[in-house]
Amino acid sequence: MAPPDFSNRTLFPSFTTCPETDSPSPTDEDEDWFLLGQVKDDMTLSKPTLVLSDRDGAPFALVFDGLDRGALDFKRMGLRKGCTAVVPRARRTVPTEEGKRGFVRVGKGAAGDVRGIPAELATVLEVAMRMRMGEGEGGCGTCGKVEGEGEGGKLLRCTGCGRARYCGKACQVRGWNEGGHRAECKIIKAIEAIWG
Repeated sequence: MAPPDFSNRTLFPSFTTCPETDSPSPTDEDEDWFLLGQVKDDMTLSKPTLVLSDRDGAPFALVFDGLDRGALDFKRMGLRKGCTAVVPRARRTVPTEEGKRGFVRVGKGAAGDVRGIPAELATVLEVAMRMRMGEGEGGCGTCGKVEGEGEGGKLLRCTGCGRARYCGKACQVRGWNEGGHRAECKIIKAIEAIWG
């Protein structure tokens, strides 16, 4: 299954184009959007807080309300420095003072909805685009052989993500070590776990 279109700015808005907290909710409950942000820093003092940058490079804070300092394990959530955070239905809180930036507030019950993808945002966008275009669905990901031409004729699938295909063990090893699938496999699994 192809992931959603990450270039769709309605489905994946930037921080500045996210709806504000006081704007009316969409009438259609099926209407979803996801704010993507690369984790830059953990700024937890009293509330769990991350500093992220959106797809346009704009920095913003992601504040987890109603939780104490040690209530969340960001690493276990996949929200390490350099990884991508996925915040469903994010709403921008407008700053109370002029010159300050707004932030995104995550309610206590919604902290588990925020997910992490183990890669920088630019890499996530690139891998998602290739997944959407059907890369890995044709022939061998390393040499290009199609079904029926490889060892035994049947293409093998990556046991990690199930998306990459190989004609044999030699191509699988080359694809993993030289072709970049080692880095992409975890990204593909995370994308499919969220939107699959």
